[in-house]
Amino acid sequence: MSFSFLRKRRAVARRAAWGLALGLLAGLASCGGGGQVEPFRPTRILALGDELSVIEADGRKYSINAFKVTDATTTPPTESTTEVDCARNPVWIQTVAAGFGLAFDRCRGSATTSSGLALAQPLAKVADLGSQLAAVTGAPLGEKDIALVLVGMHDILEIYAGYPATPKNTLLDQVRARGTDLGNRINALATSGPAVVVLTVPDLGLTPFAIAENTSSGDNTRAALLSELTSAFNSRMSVSLINDGRLIGLVFADVETQNMVRFPANYGLANWVDAACRSDTPLPGCTTSTLVTNATAAGYMWADGLRPGPTVQARLGVLADFRARNNPF
Repeated sequence: MSFSFLRKRRAVARRAAWGLALGLLAGLASCGGGGQVEPFRPTRILALGDELSVIEADGRKYSINAFKVTDATTTPPTESTTEVDCARNPVWIQTVAAGFGLAFDRCRGSATTSSGLALAQPLAKVADLGSQLAAVTGAPLGEKDIALVLVGMHDILEIYAGYPATPKNTLLDQVRARGTDLGNRINALATSGPAVVVLTVPDLGLTPFAIAENTSSGDNTRAALLSELTSAFNSRMSVSLINDGRLIGLVFADVETQNMVRFPANYGLANWVDAACRSDTPLPGCTTSTLVTNATAAGYMWADGLRPGPTVQARLGVLADFRARNNPF
């Protein structure tokens, strides 16, 4: 199923949701009622999935970490050479949390208390969501919670590793099955109480890893295959979701990464092909002081071969925040 079809479906659903909301408001007004639609204000936020949503116990993230500013009066501001600031170069889940005035337990920033649980784990796959949810502490999940989900990259990579011994059509069937599984798990989560915002997997065929696969395998179709597998996974997950415009907010991270490659200048990107972090400082150890020559945290699309840098993370955070605020949860 094409993304253009999904976008049309989403637009129709959105118009229908707005039409219903306006009709309800008009009905209240005609009856003389003083009712109003209250905005969704979660009191707890959860991050589920793989390392694209991870904040380590020491505040480091699987992107390009920034240092604490020690003197903001200088130009440029003076930074520590050793102490990382988890609030700088935020990952997407932090942007969503900040939009609701919440903070994660592993990076409170200026907040005095935390209302978020960073449960995502490095290398996690779809099947790991169950154990992550089992790790939720405090009150049972309910309508005042919001769960952020991004997972599937490692499912796709695991299946891709079977090529070419496993035929492409079989690989596509396998990733579709994982996508269906993810959609069903998200549906179960959403119907259990919390609002859910889910991101599709960024297009893995655009990564430095995919480009290197073309060369190392001697097969210049490997990147295209990774894009096709990503699309199949995301499409199947998307159409498996409950589509009532209320329980689940969907963000197309794959489409956004494709746009960033097509129009890099619009996003302030100077390089969308290479990894910014040196190979001797693997994530989450990468910082602004361990980048390859001429790389910048903002100017490079990718932190390493698979994980996006701060510019991508920030953009996905903005889109997810918009969806969380505007979905009629």
